[in-house]
Amino acid sequence: MSRVLAIATFALAVNTAGVASLIAQRIPEAAEPNATASTATLLATGQEVAGILSSILDEDWFRIVLAAPTDLRVQTGPTLGGEIGDTVITLLDASGGPLRANDDGVGTGYYSDLYAKELPAGTYYISVTAGANALATGGYLLDLRAEPTTSPGTLLVASEGPENNDPRTGGIATNIIVPIRCNGELATTGHAGDWDFWRILSFGDQMLRIRLAGTANHVNTPADDVVVYLFDGQTPPVQVAGPFFASDRDTWDHAIDIRITGGLHHLAVRGVEGSQPGSYYVDLATRAVSTATVFAGGCGGRTLGLPATSLGPGAPLSVESAFLGMSYSVEGSNLGSNGFAFHVLGLAPTFIDLTPFGAVGCALEVVYVATAFQFADVSGRAAWTFAVPDNSSLIGTTLHSQAAVLDLSNPLGITISNRVATTIGN
Repeated sequence: MSRVLAIATFALAVNTAGVASLIAQRIPEAAEPNATASTATLLATGQEVAGILSSILDEDWFRIVLAAPTDLRVQTGPTLGGEIGDTVITLLDASGGPLRANDDGVGTGYYSDLYAKELPAGTYYISVTAGANALATGGYLLDLRAEPTTSPGTLLVASEGPENNDPRTGGIATNIIVPIRCNGELATTGHAGDWDFWRILSFGDQMLRIRLAGTANHVNTPADDVVVYLFDGQTPPVQVAGPFFASDRDTWDHAIDIRITGGLHHLAVRGVEGSQPGSYYVDLATRAVSTATVFAGGCGGRTLGLPATSLGPGAPLSVESAFLGMSYSVEGSNLGSNGFAFHVLGLAPTFIDLTPFGAVGCALEVVYVATAFQFADVSGRAAWTFAVPDNSSLIGTTLHSQAAVLDLSNPLGITISNRVATTIGN
């Protein structure tokens, strides 16, 4: 293969339906100051923002417009170099009044993961600020997903077992298999009051969705304010996540999505201090989880990876993977200062040794159907972003990536990175 042919091969974008259309761009935050409704950056759901907090007092605002009732997910994560390390997300209404906030998500280090369900159509604002563990300055990524508000459908109902059902004190939790509606009653409230435990059997790695939408319409007198926890499957169980509160009394806007592994887990429900005891519904469902893997390999020092945080629980930790209706990013490094770099995207792995073509030690590991060009920065880094359509037929699809640099360092003219793969989840 000639050098000219190699250049042409890696410069072509093959417009395969459903893959080439994924290629997108990150949205930069508006010029500072941007901490008011009038200066907020306008975003469409599904877009990804690359923002910077210039100090622990900096505040970035973003404006979104929902055309119909919506379930909204807002997530932050680390960016390529110079991360802020810790964020707080606040969702605000059209007047700038706070609705919900999240400091640290579950399994996201010190970054944030906020869910808000059944938001009416209208204008909303999102504020991003530095958390208590943030560095003095740094960047972050912000992702949004909007889903139509839907009914959970007809669920089997499981009533809580006899008291005591708190395994922390020798009781027996009520066994359930998701999807299910948990029907319980709190005789007393507060941390020292009645706790109901539900033992969940999970058949594999998946997202557990926890919703309390039906509680306000309970056939019995409803409790007016409950709090939810997730515990592990041990006896006695150990708290894993929570407490998760509603935004206000008689407001059943708990919207919790947590990744769980196969095996046993416990969901716990209690009443908030000083709240009214009564009955509640908790609707549980599962969704396909998203995974991402960075493989070894590459030549010429070229590397491809995922944004990762060096701070917080589990660090170093990457929270990046492909979900329906959100953006997914991979990041290249050692691409050469202002290097002429391509991202190679495909739906299947392969292994073609490029040594016979003059690129010793290099291999093409992606059956590619699209490429995206970008100059690396002066430090030899570049990021590529892909907008994943909110189409359930894509669940389980795996996207494979490599980065190639046109550097004329060998007879083929290119060096190429390792492979990164992500499986689309929901």
